[in-house]
Amino acid sequence: MGLSRRKFTCEFKLEAIERLESVAAVARALEVSPGLLQRWRQEFRESPGTADRVAQLECKIGQQTLEID
Repeated sequence: MGLSRRKFTCEFKLEAIERLESVAAVARALEVSPGLLQRWRQEFRESPGTADRVAQLECKIGQQTLEID
C-alpha cells in the first residue's frame, strides 16, 4: 500500500513561511521537506494576494460544508 500525499492549508503554509528563521529547523519542526518549504516561499513571493484569496475560499468551503452537514 502506497503512502498518501498530505495536503496543507494556506494558513499552514503562510505560518511556515513567516517562521522561516532556518529552513531546515522549520521544516523539521513542521515535518515537511525543506524543498517544499522553499517552494511555498517562492510561490508566496510571486503572488502574495493569491495565497490570501485561496485561504478565504478554503474557509468559505469549510463553512458551507458544515452548513450542508
